[in-house]
Amino acid sequence: MPQNQSALTTASHSIEPSRRTVLAGAAWSMPIVATAATLPSAAASANCPTGTFTVQFTTGQGTGNPITLRATSPSTAEVFTVRITSTLDAGTTVTQSNANYNLTQLSSGWNGGYANDGSQDYVFNDFGRRGALVLNQRKSGTTAASAPGTDGQQLRFDFFDSAGARIDPTNVQFDIFDISSTDSTPAWRATYWDAVGFSRAPSAITTTPGKDAGVGAGTIRSPFGRSTGLLPTTAGPWSDQFTFATFPSGSYMRYTQLGGRQGWHFISVSGLRFDALVPC
Repeated sequence: MPQNQSALTTASHSIEPSRRTVLAGAAWSMPIVATAATLPSAAASANCPTGTFTVQFTTGQGTGNPITLRATSPSTAEVFTVRITSTLDAGTTVTQSNANYNLTQLSSGWNGGYANDGSQDYVFNDFGRRGALVLNQRKSGTTAASAPGTDGQQLRFDFFDSAGARIDPTNVQFDIFDISSTDSTPAWRATYWDAVGFSRAPSAITTTPGKDAGVGAGTIRSPFGRSTGLLPTTAGPWSDQFTFATFPSGSYMRYTQLGGRQGWHFISVSGLRFDALVPC
């Protein structure tokens, strides 16, 4: 997520249900293997195996909107796919100077500058792991935001088996990199507070060990973000994992901001794992 301009000159370009669990987790770059789900009785009677699939976030996997990514499992030769469809809220923009980094896998995104007319906005490169799916947006407007309220983007996830049939996976884990915040008031373009919520409540949210545990349930009504609006990228790294017992096709994630902030911000979806029955 963006940081203030002065910090960037020296840095290497190197968002509650009552039963929410917040755990200490691994750093964003460390692989995590999902545990295979217990087979439903009907499936067990058919002796269909369960595979743990990992979405391949590698450069060149897919482009456009929707974007389709492959998911593979070491226990089977089957290749599943995940289709991700983005819808922007009215009054949300992802483009600056005819360049758009939203839904790309190039680890780059627009960062807000101090000039309210956008003349000091710039591209932040080498953001997180190359191949991760970048979300990059702000409230529309030039010298000031176009309207009160913040920006928003919704990602719908649809899962398909190797035969192209839609499936509903279990034990789903999303890794989100760099949910952060900064306050550069009165520079509205450089002021942001990342927030992430899902249409299904996470069974657990795992945060970076020793780092801010964040606030919010990770739902649409209570999105997850850092506990204050002053925890920028440089205070990280920030890696948050959202776990779901089930995440049916058609479920979605919403990316927005807390505190009514409106400036440029970005995160990346750096990991997605799930369990699914392999066709018999």
